[in-house]
Amino acid sequence: MMSSSLLGLCLLSLIWATAGVQSSDHLVLFALPRDSVTLPCGIPPVRSCSSISWNMTGEFGSVTEVVKAGRVTAPNLHRLGLLKDCSLEIHRPVLNDARFYSCYSGALSSGVSLQSLELTESSTPVEGTIELHCFLNRYKGHVGCNNTQIHIKWSTEDNTPINGNRFRFENPSECFSKLIINKKPTDHRRKWKCQLTQNNVIKATVSYTTIVTDGVEEVFASAGESVSLSCGNNASRGVSGGIKWTVGGRTLTDDTSPKNGQSEAFHVTEDSSLFISKVRALNAGEYRCSESTDQKKALNKIRLHTLDVTSQCGPGGVNLTLTCVLACTKQCEKDFTLTWSGSNQNSWQSGLMNDSNTLTNKLFLPVCSMRSEDITCSVQREGAVMASKTWRSVNSLQTPAWLALPLGLLICVAAGGLYVYMKRKSKKAAANEQSSIGMTHVYEVIQDVNNEELQQQRESDRESATTTVSFYDLLQAVN
Repeated sequence: MMSSSLLGLCLLSLIWATAGVQSSDHLVLFALPRDSVTLPCGIPPVRSCSSISWNMTGEFGSVTEVVKAGRVTAPNLHRLGLLKDCSLEIHRPVLNDARFYSCYSGALSSGVSLQSLELTESSTPVEGTIELHCFLNRYKGHVGCNNTQIHIKWSTEDNTPINGNRFRFENPSECFSKLIINKKPTDHRRKWKCQLTQNNVIKATVSYTTIVTDGVEEVFASAGESVSLSCGNNASRGVSGGIKWTVGGRTLTDDTSPKNGQSEAFHVTEDSSLFISKVRALNAGEYRCSESTDQKKALNKIRLHTLDVTSQCGPGGVNLTLTCVLACTKQCEKDFTLTWSGSNQNSWQSGLMNDSNTLTNKLFLPVCSMRSEDITCSVQREGAVMASKTWRSVNSLQTPAWLALPLGLLICVAAGGLYVYMKRKSKKAAANEQSSIGMTHVYEVIQDVNNEELQQQRESDRESATTTVSFYDLLQAVN
């Protein structure tokens, strides 16, 4: 059986080589399991796909027709489709789909080499280890692919190259690589990546999450951010009795109502995950998810480590100290480190200080008030960045004293405006009063003049009356 497989691979390699698979005349595509892939038909455009056919070359040199005259004829009809531009689409490709495909119409033809990258875990590793296999097509260590342009590299979730004493690599060929890990409980639900490069260009990346029996998942979160803790793939709120979350032996209830003036700030989602809306340093701890009816068996255990950065300014606005603190669940592991980035040339660091369940690194700056600058502290696990916390210099001025300054200025401006307004109002009232007094005086003068003229008129009238009476008396005497 082994000899026939080797013979098949050799024949397939020869067919691909003679067909020019690795030459520039034919297109090479890399597919990932469970992702759709489209194979373009490289012949000149045609009005209708009714004249287009597709063939697939098998590992023993056999040729299978998958599309004939614009119609899909392959046995797995549900996974193949012919698009409007006559391209061949493969839904959820499997390893066996890594073949050489030909599109032709009459005398015209073109070829596409489909290659598949896969990452699996060995079911028979050495005791105490995890063994991951990353391979291209079916070259799982049986036969060398003899392609010096292709390389397989391993990395962590953030694309950091894997290195350390507990990791070992074996590369039987350019198309097949092994990653052997000395197992730790915290490798539970940890993600690893395999990258395939061709001429130093990344062509495909596939990831794998390891599951460790009785392991514990590690989660890193920055203060002020949200985090979701998964209960596991098999967890569901529909199980009998529901899901129960505990931390440090304390039961967490799905309740966000205020207690003692504060909110619990967490709740259980539909998939039974525990969501913490605003992480604080006090949230660090070991969380446990289990069924309410069977609390002894944990569905998942998570160690939550929290990262925070605080600032302190010295007297006179000098000697700013930034303190980066990682609060670990129990004890900070030796492979945890804290690093600063974005600081200026005049700063210096205190170095790592490990005290029980906290890891601290301080950054000292010569002045408190700087131009707008972001300084970031990152926690790394085995070289991979797990969480980061950024301190912004513009925010350092927003202390209560500085916040009071704009308010004080506003009060002063308002008071000054009120004073000017009242003063102007007082002057206006005084002016009106003087105007009223002046008019009254003029009125009194006018009244005096009128009274004097009236008095004179009355005296004149009396004199006239007297004269008239005297003349009348004289006439009476004459008579």
